[in-house]
Amino acid sequence: MLIDGTFLLPLQRWLETHFPTARLLVVGGSVRDALRGHPSKDLDLEIVGAQAAEVAAASPWPVQQVGKSYGVLLLQLEGLGWLEVSVEPGSYGDWEQLCRRRDFTCNAIAWEVASQSLVDPLGGGADLQAGVLRAAGPGSMAADPLRVWRAAQFCARFDWRVAPELRADICSVLERMPGLPRERVTREWEKLLIMPRRPSQAVQLLDDWGVIERCYPELWALHGCEQDPEFHPEGDVWVHTLLVLDEAARLGRDLPVGQRLVLSLAALLHDLGKPSTTRREHGRISAHGHEHAGLKPARAWFQRHRFGEAIELAVLDCVSKHMRPMQLVREMDRGKMSPSQQVNALRRLIRDLAHVDWEVFLLLCEADQRGRALPVPEYLPARLFGELLREYPVAAMARAELLRGRDLLALGVPAGKEVGRWIAAVEQARDEGELATSEEALAWVRARLDK
Repeated sequence: MLIDGTFLLPLQRWLETHFPTARLLVVGGSVRDALRGHPSKDLDLEIVGAQAAEVAAASPWPVQQVGKSYGVLLLQLEGLGWLEVSVEPGSYGDWEQLCRRRDFTCNAIAWEVASQSLVDPLGGGADLQAGVLRAAGPGSMAADPLRVWRAAQFCARFDWRVAPELRADICSVLERMPGLPRERVTREWEKLLIMPRRPSQAVQLLDDWGVIERCYPELWALHGCEQDPEFHPEGDVWVHTLLVLDEAARLGRDLPVGQRLVLSLAALLHDLGKPSTTRREHGRISAHGHEHAGLKPARAWFQRHRFGEAIELAVLDCVSKHMRPMQLVREMDRGKMSPSQQVNALRRLIRDLAHVDWEVFLLLCEADQRGRALPVPEYLPARLFGELLREYPVAAMARAELLRGRDLLALGVPAGKEVGRWIAAVEQARDEGELATSEEALAWVRARLDK
């Protein structure tokens, strides 16, 4: 049995009684993944040969009609929870025509619950066996150009190739891509970056098909942007970015989905500042300040999407500060920083990462180091910073100011702007290594007030 339909039997029997000409089908990714030997956690259902409103009105289960124009219901079935069910009024004999409205042949295969048999009018099973992604119909890409992102995602996830006619269809819709709804493009990017084991393959396909050049000038500018071969023997910034993207996926595979998304986006965008800062100086190639220069193109990239403010700010933190861990380690290696200075420098770094989790940020920086054709047996910041974090309460120190308003009021500082000015002055002195404790800060302020 391809799909265990035990939990669907009550729905099937109810349909036989109330809608005898209707057929209950398991469709889409559920069947595709089962045929690949990877049973899906999702269950996509379709009822063919009934009206959605009539099914909703007669249903003995809790029901919500979420897509009236498309005939989509949410049914709460025992043992399965809420399931999305598409209801098609056409007859079962129209199934092949219904299939041609889908995106790809691999998603146009059904499992009929009553007969426990496979229904595959478009030959999707053969395409699965051959590893070929083929459009379900000649107008598939034109009907929804967002399927281009989905094609790249599927090819990267399943190691497939696109059929020649599908490649031609993709090229035919490129000019429509800049005007696509930003919310829907965002959802496709999320899946493309999170679901493949090597998301670089999906991004490279978008590049091969002309999507990057057409829609993303910030990413397109990475092509041919030189790097110093001593530190980046892998090639230009585009090649480096793809390597970093895969390293980020590998390093972050156990993170929650939200953190993985931030990490992948940061990997994709972290070097956008290099095209504007790359210079040849004394026979060497440098890109000084590229991390700060990357903020403007990264913001421009986010303006074309709807990832939300929290994700955008977290990624921008990574973009603008991803060089600091290695810079700090180099300073520590010179032996000129005392333990207290090391703690203070790490505290400042963690404090400045106002919107991103420390673990995610450090994984991005490690992926940046490993995403090049050089061996990296150990990522030094992870060890050195880990030692400091275990020995000192650096994270707590980063979140807390040395003095609060009430401390300054007790010293006689007038309420209002003066309190804020003194707090800022204390934190600046702390950053410069003059102060380390609240007691030192109180004494520092008292001495200046006495003057």
